[in-house]
Amino acid sequence: MILSHEIKNNVTWTLTEYGSGDHQKRTIKLPGRPVTIGRSDEADVCIAVASISKQHAKVWPENDCLHVQDLGSTNGTHHNGSPVHRATLKDGDLLQFANAVFRVGVMEDNVVDGTMEEGLIPWAQTLLTFERLLSERAVVPNLQPIITMDRLSTPGYEVLARSNLPELKNPAAMFEVAKRLGQEAGLSELMRDEAARLLAQIDRFDSQVYLNTHPVEFGTERLRDSLVTLAEKFPGIHFMIEVHEGAVTQLEEMRALRELITELGMGLSYDDFGAGQGRLLELVEVPPDVLKFDMQLIRDIDSASKNRQDLLCSLIRIAKDAGTTTLAEGVETEAEHETCCQLGFELGQGFLYGRPAPISEINFPVARL
Repeated sequence: MILSHEIKNNVTWTLTEYGSGDHQKRTIKLPGRPVTIGRSDEADVCIAVASISKQHAKVWPENDCLHVQDLGSTNGTHHNGSPVHRATLKDGDLLQFANAVFRVGVMEDNVVDGTMEEGLIPWAQTLLTFERLLSERAVVPNLQPIITMDRLSTPGYEVLARSNLPELKNPAAMFEVAKRLGQEAGLSELMRDEAARLLAQIDRFDSQVYLNTHPVEFGTERLRDSLVTLAEKFPGIHFMIEVHEGAVTQLEEMRALRELITELGMGLSYDDFGAGQGRLLELVEVPPDVLKFDMQLIRDIDSASKNRQDLLCSLIRIAKDAGTTTLAEGVETEAEHETCCQLGFELGQGFLYGRPAPISEINFPVARL
C-alpha cells in the first residue's frame, strides 16, 4: 500500500527507530491523517517485529501534536518509558511498541501542497518479497568448493544462501529480514532443504555437503526434527552440519547434537573458530569432524608475526590431537595458501580455490565408483 497525503503547515511527523545494524537510522514519515501501526501488512504502517501485535496502535496528528492510542496490543505501548492507553506526543519523545523503540520527530518541508511518498514503503516491499521468498522457495543455494591443501581433490562444498530477488540477493539482507520476522530457523531450513533437493538430482554426486545452521536453532527440537527429515529425504547425500562457534555454549547440548548427527550418518563441523572466544573446552570435550578456522585468523597469515603463526600452529595441533580435520577459511592468495600448508592445515576454502556459484553452474568432479 502506498500512502500519500497533502502536507499542511510545512510539517511532517516522523518516527525514527532505535535498534541494531541498518535499522538504527530508519525513519518512517507519517501521513497527515490517522493511521494504524502493527505487524500485519494490513496495518497502514507495517513494523515487522514479532512482539508487535498485528494491529498494535493508532497515531494521528492534531493541534500541533501527535497522538497515540493503544489498540489492545499484547505487549503494550509506552510513552517515555511509561505504559499508556492514550497519550499526546511532542518532538523528541520516545514511543515504544512492544520492544520496538522510536523517537518522535518533525520534519520541515518547503512544499506547501504536494504529495509525499512514505519512507515505510521500501520496508513493506521488502517484507512482501521475503514472504515470496519463503512461499515460492525462491532461494538460490550457491556452493563454494572445499579443497585438500594439495589441490588434488574437492571433498566437499559449502552451501551459501543467495536469491535472485532484488531486495534479498545476499544472505545478510535475507537473514536481517528473517530476524525481524522471527523466521531465521525457517529460512535456514529452506536453504538446507532446497540445496539437498537440487544436489539429489545430480547423478552420482559424491562430495560432502556443508550445511549451515542458525544460532537460534541450536539446542531446539526444531533443529533435531529438521535434520532427521533431511536424512530421511536425502539418504544418498553426505551431510556435514555446521555450527557457528558462537552458538556453542553448553557441553550437554553439544553432546546431544553430536550423538544425533552421528546416528543420522552425518558429520559435524564448527564454523568460524577463533572469531569469538575460541571455545577450546568444547573442541576437546565434543570434537567435531571438521574445524573451520575463521578467515580473520587466515588473512595475511603469510606476513603475520611469528607469535601469531605459532599460536595458530598450536591450535591446529590441539584440533588434530582431538581427531579433528582442520580447514582454513577465506584463503585468497597463493602466499596465504603456502603458509597454511606449512602450518598443517588439511583443507582450504576461499576465493583462491573458487567463488560461490549456483549449483547449475558448477562442474562437479566425477564421483568415485
